[in-house]
Amino acid sequence: HRMASTIVSATTCRAAYAVALISITAVAPTLASATSLGPLSTGLALDAIATAIVYAFSFASNNSSVYDPFWCILPLWLG
Repeated sequence: HRMASTIVSATTCRAAYAVALISITAVAPTLASATSLGPLSTGLALDAIATAIVYAFSFASNNSSVYDPFWCILPLWLG
C-alpha cells in the first residue's frame, strides 16, 4: 500500500540543505586530516554524510521530494 506524501515548505527544504552543508563543512577538515583518504574518497564520505542528513529530513517530513533538489546543490559545493 502506498503512503501519501505531505506538502513540505521551502523553509524545511532550505533547513535540510543548510544543516547538511554546515555539517559536512564542519567535518571536512577533521576527516581530511584524521584519515588517509584521498580527495575522491573524502568527497564520497562527505556526500554520504550529507545524503543521510537530507534523507532524514525527507523521511521525517514524509516527502521524498525534499531529496530531489539536493542532487543539484551538493555537486557545486563539492566541486
